[in-house]
Amino acid sequence: MSQFKNLELDDILISPFQVNKTFSVTNYDSGSGVYAISITKGTDSNLYGFEPSTSTSQTISSNVFYNVPTYYGINTTYYRDITSMAGHIDFINGTPKNHPTAGVIEYRKTRFLYDTPNRPSSIKLIRPYTRQLHDTANVISVPQVLFGESISKKSVRLVDNDASPQIILEDDGFGNLYDVAFSSSYSNREPDSNDSGSVVGNIFYDDGLFVITDTGSYSEVGAGNFTLTFDSTQTIYEREYICRADENEFRHTTNRSLKLGYSSSIEFHGTEFSKDPLTNTRDDKFSYDTIGFATGAFQNQNYQIGKELIGEATHSHFATYITSIGLYNNNNELIAIAKTAKPIKNEKEMSLSFVVRFDTN
Repeated sequence: MSQFKNLELDDILISPFQVNKTFSVTNYDSGSGVYAISITKGTDSNLYGFEPSTSTSQTISSNVFYNVPTYYGINTTYYRDITSMAGHIDFINGTPKNHPTAGVIEYRKTRFLYDTPNRPSSIKLIRPYTRQLHDTANVISVPQVLFGESISKKSVRLVDNDASPQIILEDDGFGNLYDVAFSSSYSNREPDSNDSGSVVGNIFYDDGLFVITDTGSYSEVGAGNFTLTFDSTQTIYEREYICRADENEFRHTTNRSLKLGYSSSIEFHGTEFSKDPLTNTRDDKFSYDTIGFATGAFQNQNYQIGKELIGEATHSHFATYITSIGLYNNNNELIAIAKTAKPIKNEKEMSLSFVVRFDTN
């Protein structure tokens, strides 16, 4: 039996929620799209003389990465200094080396004063990113197929397996990477004389990009053997549809075994009816209850199979059973099928409600 009914807006509920999955990759996972490369600032100020055949590059999984062009691409996208901006200065997306109102506090040494309780009113509140790109850096790129919509904040752990003692970097949730061995001084925003506890790199969550900007003790992190762990982020939509069968609805049946004159020796699944583009949609007007198509010698030949119901089907207590619920879109395309655990009797004087729930991304 197939019958159709439109859903009301109040019967549809779509609820988004985020899910996370932990991934762990290494410098050997280039086949999965994880690339670790070094970038270098060029000596030719105008870069017009760039020559691929003589320029420093790295080949990973048959892909060639040129150090100098990659450096300028990352620098322009993420580290543009406000001193090079003409006209309007963008203090939000720009990265001044020194805070415009706080003197000589270097960005690489502090998360900054956005969350300082006793922040002087003269110091403007700015975004809590600290970015400073030097002449060289190491870059780790993770493909979107792994991180989804973005890398989850405060989920990153980058371990340099070549260093002794081992160096472990984590993110602070604001796009900065720091050494967990100096987490106390980092959280206090007071690095020591050796800059321990300061920002050593940046993470760009939405792009899956890690940049190790420190040129001192951490300059080799990301250049050799490393293990990177992070959580991906993906939005899932829980869809809930309330399908109602009110009193005396969905009581008709197209089951041919309830028709007089039905013969089990005749098959009713020919091919001609399937050529109709409306077949198996809610606008399908084919008379399945009275007309059939035979196979073999009788294929595509119409014939009557009986129009009257057998006695059992005319009884006052006769009822249909609901076993499947199909959901169609506005183009009459079947997009989901729900199955009941067992056939549900559709009583004549009873209203039934079914909740169909599934997740999509």
